[in-house]
This record gives sequence, C-alpha cells and structure tokens, in this order.
Amino acid sequence: MTSRMVRSVGNQVFGLALMTATALIMLAVTLLLLDPADAAMPAVLTVVLGGATFIVWRFDTTWAIILGLLVAIAAALTVFYIAFGIFQPFSPIEFIAGLLLVIGFLFALIGGVAALIRRRRGSESAGARLRRGALVLLAVGAFVSVGGFLLTRATVDASEASGAVVVDMSDFSFEPQDATVAAGEQLLFTNSDAFAHDFTLGEYDLYTYFGPGSEALVDVSPLPPGLYTYFCSLHTFDGEGMTGTLTIAG
Repeated sequence: MTSRMVRSVGNQVFGLALMTATALIMLAVTLLLLDPADAAMPAVLTVVLGGATFIVWRFDTTWAIILGLLVAIAAALTVFYIAFGIFQPFSPIEFIAGLLLVIGFLFALIGGVAALIRRRRGSESAGARLRRGALVLLAVGAFVSVGGFLLTRATVDASEASGAVVVDMSDFSFEPQDATVAAGEQLLFTNSDAFAHDFTLGEYDLYTYFGPGSEALVDVSPLPPGLYTYFCSLHTFDGEGMTGTLTIAG
C-alpha cells in the first residue's frame, strides 16, 4: 500500500468516526430525552457507521474504501436534517451533532475519493494537521455553544408571568396543543426540550425564539378575536409537525 493511500484512508476513517459519534449522540438523546421506543434507527446507524469505520481502518483495501463511501453517503442522506443544527449555535446538542456530521461527512467523502483515485493530496503531516484542526474546531464550537446556551437562557419573573396562559414545549409538541386566552392576556411559552423551538404566526408577523430551557412571554393582544394556527418553524415541514392552535376569546 502506498503512503498516499494510507493518508487518504486515515482521513476517511477519521470522518467515519465523527459520523459514528453523531449517531451515538442521536442514540443517547433518543434513549434519555425522547422516546426509547424510537431508538432502533439511531442504534442501527451507530452499528453500521461504527462497523464501516473499523473495516476501513482494518483492511485499507479498495472494497473497504468503497464500502466506507457508500455507508457515509447513505448515513448522511438518512439524517441530513441533523446538519441544520449548525444554524442553532446556542443549542448545544443540535449544534455539536450538526458540526460532527458535517465535518465527518466531508472527511469521509473527500478522504475516500482521494484514496480511490490515488491522487496525492499533500504530505502525511498536512493530513494530520487537517484532522487536528477539525478537532480544535469541534472543541471550540462545543465550548462556544455551551457558553452561549448558559448566557442566553431566558427566564421570566414570576410577577411578570402572573395571569399568563402557560404553553409548554416538550417532546416536539405544544402542551396544551389548543390554548385559549381572553382578549389582552399573554401566553407564557416554556421550552422544556433540549432543542431550540420557536413560536411563529406568519400571517401576523409574530415570531419568538426559545433556546433549550428558555421561557418568554408572547403578547398576542394585537390579534383580533378568533382561531389561529401557529407552529414551530424549526420542526414543522409542509404543515406537519410541531403545531398548535390559539383561540382568542371575544
């Protein structure tokens, strides 16, 4: 095996290992924070990615590299939505998982392709520096994300929340899903999830963002009496997902 082959495979293994870490985070979150009954998919993903990482590292052959590429692409297509976590920098679980997936996939893809075409991509030390740089980026990103989460976590004083109708965001749903307020009353949204959510009422240009563990008052007094459908724009697609209704009494 040529030295450049070892170099490219090293990058591919590194990328697959980061993708495996993403799957492990998904599995842990599902088991600990969401519904353990939904753990099958992240568990299978963890085993498949972990197995591909070991095979590519152990055999360093063309068939192993191709297998690693196919697994990386299939996994990325399966959980592509995790990558959007990079746009939630102060939601640590989402951001770190997204960063791991994006960086891991790039290393797995580029490293695997480079190994297949056996084209020189730089010295071994350059490849090692790239991997070290990726780890530094991940560490800095995680530190900033956790720090930002702690600094921006919003709470509402009990006196300000007095009389407000409480809606809890939990397990990617609004509770209660159907809320009723009298004219002039406010809504107190609390985010009990470990993920970012928002309140969006598009036709009236109402929007409030809630980081993990945050809460905020939403003033709906400008709205005339009636029935409204609101949603979390981060977790609603084609009208399906995290939605709720609001009735403003006359």
